[in-house]
Amino acid sequence: MKKILFAFATLLAVSACVKDPNYLEIDPDYGKEPVVPATPAAEGAVVFNEFDCQNKKIELYNTTAAAIDMTGWILSKDGTEWAIPASRGKIAAKGFAVFTGKSDGLEDPGFGLSGSKGFVMILKDATGKEIDKVDNSAERPGGIVAVDDGKSWGRTQDGGSEWTLFDTPTIGASNNGATPPAEVTKIVLNEVYGAGDDNKKFFELYNAGTTSVSLEGYTIKKDEELCWTGIAGEEIPVGGFFAIVGAKNTTERGFSSGFSAKKTVLVELFDAAGEKVDQFQRGEKGDGWGATIDPVSGSWSRVPDGTGAWKITETFTPGEANSTEGETDPLVAK
Repeated sequence: MKKILFAFATLLAVSACVKDPNYLEIDPDYGKEPVVPATPAAEGAVVFNEFDCQNKKIELYNTTAAAIDMTGWILSKDGTEWAIPASRGKIAAKGFAVFTGKSDGLEDPGFGLSGSKGFVMILKDATGKEIDKVDNSAERPGGIVAVDDGKSWGRTQDGGSEWTLFDTPTIGASNNGATPPAEVTKIVLNEVYGAGDDNKKFFELYNAGTTSVSLEGYTIKKDEELCWTGIAGEEIPVGGFFAIVGAKNTTERGFSSGFSAKKTVLVELFDAAGEKVDQFQRGEKGDGWGATIDPVSGSWSRVPDGTGAWKITETFTPGEANSTEGETDPLVAK
């Protein structure tokens, strides 16, 4: 009898160790909010997407197809850094994160955002690696992009490379399909150089507008005589430069006249419709252009590019951003 009872007890013990095939084990994390793991950051994974300076809004966009945890990442404005807290760190796949400047520095950064003074914004991951950077400072080619109250400055397509001003901000939502202001065409003379050999003398144009411009049909007159005409295929992107190098036809697409840094001169730029859009003048016409005056060894450059006054700069930069410093030439007409 004792043997029977022992065998029965052993059978019960073994049965207790084997799960019922219909048994459902409960996940201890069931029902909890999924945790977004810290994501190894890649350059351009998250980018600055739009700025509303009036309301101090900074929008980031996640270009990837996975959620990213930005906890510990750094927002830097003109060298002032702020670390993104865990409570604000999550950004969804193809989603947006919006931070408001001029705040308490806890949930949002304490630094501000000016639409007239410009800024340099940098995004770094938690290791200090630079993920994205936007330069809207005076050192930027073309100078500061002024962001007026009621407007914003952002990428024309979320995460894209082209930037534009928007009439209506889309902070926290897609920029795609937003309406930019009417396109502005503004091609100007940006630098002229006449002190070197003929094949190095040049006139430089700059696009200070909001749309790329074809130079086909644009013309330049030097001392009131036609010396250059733009052709199909020659164009300037927004914020871009176009150098016409070579006086007296010394290069294939140079200009036909001479150009001297020690003579009175008038250089005029006309658009394809024949309207004069800009000019450079040094000295007075008198009985005619070409009278000898004080020579200049450098070039005449707008400082800053596109909008600044003409300055004498010791370096000449055809097709590139002008020097940021120069001297006023009293002989150049304002």
